[in-house]
Amino acid sequence: MKKTKNPYKGFEKFVLRTPLLSLSAYKKLTEEDVVEEKLIRELCQNVTIQEAVFLASPSLFFELKKWLEGEITDQKESEKLIFSILKYLSRMSSRCTPFGIFAGCSVGKFDYNSRIELSSSDQNKRHTRLDMNYLVALSQDLVKNESIRKQLLFFPNTSIYKAGDFLRYVEYHHDKNSRRHHHIVAVNHSEYLEQILQKSKEGALLKDLSLLLVDDEITEEEASAFIEELIDNQVLISELEPSVSGDEFLPKIQLVLQKLEGVEELLAIINQIHQEIHVIDQTLQNPISRYTDLSELIKKLGTGYELKYLFQTDMILETNHNVLQKEILQKAKKCLAFLNKISPKVDIETPMQSFKNAFYERYENREVSLSNALDIEIGVGYLQNQGTGDVTPLVDDLILPLKNENREVKNIKWTRTHAILHEKLQEVHHNQEYVMKLTDEDFKDFEVTWTDLPDTISSMIEIITEDGEQKIVMTGAGGSSAANILGRFCHGDSELNTHTNSIIEKETIINKDKILAEIVHLPESRVGNILMRPAFRAFEIPYLATSSVEPNKQIDISDLMVSMPNHKKMILRSKKHKKEVIPHLTNAHNYSANALPIYHFLCDMQTQDLRSSIGFNWGGLADQYKFLPRVIYEDIIISRAVWNFKKVDLEPFLKLFYIEKKLLSAISDWRDVYQIPQYVSLIDGDNKLLINLRNITSIQMLLHTIKNRTQIKFSEFLFTEKGIVTCDNDDYTNQIVVSFFNEGKLK
Repeated sequence: MKKTKNPYKGFEKFVLRTPLLSLSAYKKLTEEDVVEEKLIRELCQNVTIQEAVFLASPSLFFELKKWLEGEITDQKESEKLIFSILKYLSRMSSRCTPFGIFAGCSVGKFDYNSRIELSSSDQNKRHTRLDMNYLVALSQDLVKNESIRKQLLFFPNTSIYKAGDFLRYVEYHHDKNSRRHHHIVAVNHSEYLEQILQKSKEGALLKDLSLLLVDDEITEEEASAFIEELIDNQVLISELEPSVSGDEFLPKIQLVLQKLEGVEELLAIINQIHQEIHVIDQTLQNPISRYTDLSELIKKLGTGYELKYLFQTDMILETNHNVLQKEILQKAKKCLAFLNKISPKVDIETPMQSFKNAFYERYENREVSLSNALDIEIGVGYLQNQGTGDVTPLVDDLILPLKNENREVKNIKWTRTHAILHEKLQEVHHNQEYVMKLTDEDFKDFEVTWTDLPDTISSMIEIITEDGEQKIVMTGAGGSSAANILGRFCHGDSELNTHTNSIIEKETIINKDKILAEIVHLPESRVGNILMRPAFRAFEIPYLATSSVEPNKQIDISDLMVSMPNHKKMILRSKKHKKEVIPHLTNAHNYSANALPIYHFLCDMQTQDLRSSIGFNWGGLADQYKFLPRVIYEDIIISRAVWNFKKVDLEPFLKLFYIEKKLLSAISDWRDVYQIPQYVSLIDGDNKLLINLRNITSIQMLLHTIKNRTQIKFSEFLFTEKGIVTCDNDDYTNQIVVSFFNEGKLK
C-alpha cells in the first residue's frame, strides 16, 4: 500500500491541565489500610479545599462545616459525608479536567528538554464570573423595568425569515426549572411590520419605532401598544439579550446601563458586585463568608437565584517551568498517523446525509434560502428520521429531536479494524496477557486518507512513567477545530487566548476564499457557561443571541442560501458577501441533544464529509468481555486496560462492607484473578473516580457509589510512578492538549 505523508504539523505551544492537589497527597491520604477520620478533618480545614468544595457544591460545603464543628453525630450520615468528601479529594488530586478550582490549565511550549514545575498552588490565578443562568434572569428582569425598557435599543429577532406572506421566527419561554421551551410563530408580513424591522436593524428606541406608525388613523398610544406587543412576543429583542461571544455578559450589562438615566442605584450595586468578584480573584484562599456576603449583595438586585448556580470559576496554573521536549510532539504526530489508519470512515446515515438526500430530491441543483429549506412545512426540515418529534402547540413546524429512551443506543458499525482487534484479543486472552501490541504491519493493507480531517485538530495526551521509562498515552484526536476545547477558558487567560487565536488564524489562512463564521446561539441559560468565549472570528451568525462583531460582519439567518450542486457537497453562501460560509462553534458544547434545527444544521456543517475524530475504539467489543487489555502502538499507550463487571460480580463485597479485614482480603483475591492493579478509575461516562484498592475506606466509598448500578466499568490508572509534573517533590497527574494544523493546505 502506498505510504501517504502525514500533512499535519504541531503548534509550538501546548496546554497543560493538572489538578489543584498532588497525586502524592491522595496516596498519602490512602496509604494505610483505613483513612483516619482525623486526616480528612485536617485536610478539610484547608481554606483552599473548603473554597473548592463550596464552588462545586455549596450544600456539601455547609454539611462539611457542620461535621467539622461536631454537629453531625449520626454514624450513617457521617459515613456518607466522608465518602462524598473523599470523592472530592480524589477528584481534585487526580482529574485534570478544569472544573472550578479543582483543576486548571497553563500554556507551555515545546523545546529541547522537558521540565514542568508548578508554582505553589497559592500562586495560581483564577477567573470568576456570575453564572449565565442568573445573568440571563437578571437581564430579563431589567428589560421588564419600564424606565429601563424605554431607554433601550431594540433589534429584530435574529431568527426571523420570510415564508410566503408571513414572517416566521422562534420565540422561547422558561419553565419553573429555568429550561427554555422554543416555539415557532408566524405573523402577517405587513408594511408596518417591515418598516419597524428595517428601522430597528441597527437598534432603535421604543419611541422612535412608535413614531414610525403614527398617522391620521393611528394614535401614539396605539402605536406604542403595538410596539410593546412586538416586544412581548419577541419579534423585537433588546440590547440586553444574552450574548455568548465577545466580552462576558456582566460587563456588557454594565456598559448598557452606564448610558441610561435613573439607574444610578442599580448600577452602583452591579459595579460593587463586579468589584467584589475582582477581590475574590486575587486569591485561592477566600473565606466562604466572602461569597455569602456577595450573594446577599446580589439579592439587592431583586432577581432570584440558587446559590449552587451563582458562581463560575476557572483556575489558571502558575508554573516555574512548563516545557516539553519536541520528541514528544513527534511521537504524537506518528501516533496520529497510526490512529488515522485504524479509523476508517464509517458509512452510516448521519442527519446531514439524510438532509442532503431529501434536499436534492426536492430542489436538485437549485439554491434556496436556508430558513425555507429547513422549514418543515415549506421545505424539507432537518433530522429527517426523527418521526414527529415534539411539535410546538402554536404551529406544527418546529420539530425537536425526540426525547426517547433510545438516545443512549450506540450506532455500532463493525469494520475491518474491529475484525483485526477481535483476532488479536483472542490471542491475548488465550495467553492470559495484560498488553495487546498493534503494529503498522497489522494494518498494512489499509488506505490512509488525510483529506477528510478538519484543518486543525487537538489530542489530549498524558505523559506517564512506567518502570522508570517515560511514555505517552494518546487514545485519539479530533474536534471540528483544535480551538474548541480551549475556547471557554480564554477570558481569564491572555496567553491561552493568544494560543487559541493562533489556531484560528491558521484556519482563516487555509480558507482564505471563504468566510469562517462563528455560530452564536444560546440554547439554554446555564449552557452559556460552556458556550461563553471571546469573539474569535471576524464574522458571526447570531441566532437567538446577540453578536459581538460589527453589523456588517454579522450574517443573518435570512442571508444564508444553501445548494448542493450535482448531489455532492452542501454549499452555504452569504448573499450579502457573495462567498461560501463555513460555520464554526468554537467551544465544546455537545449541541446535538434537543437542538433547534437551524443550530443543529449549522453545527453539523462544520464537519460535512469529514471524520470529526480519529482514535482507538473497541466498537462492538467494548462491552462483550470482562477484561480488555491495554493496547500499545510502539511505546505509546492508545487504550487503557478495562474491566467490565455486572452487579452480581461485586455483590459479595457489599455483604462484607463492615467486615474490614475480610473485605480487604476478598478484594485482594479478586484483583489477583482479574489482574487488577492497586489504583483504578471507576468509569462513569466522561467522569473518572480514582480508587485505591488497598485501602478499606476507598473500597467502601466505591461500594457505596456502585451499590445500585447494574454495570460497573474500571480502567487502569497510569500515574503510579514519579511523574513529569512536580511541585516541591510532589507528583501531579497531567493532560497535555497538543494541537495540529494541516500544513499541506497552506501551500
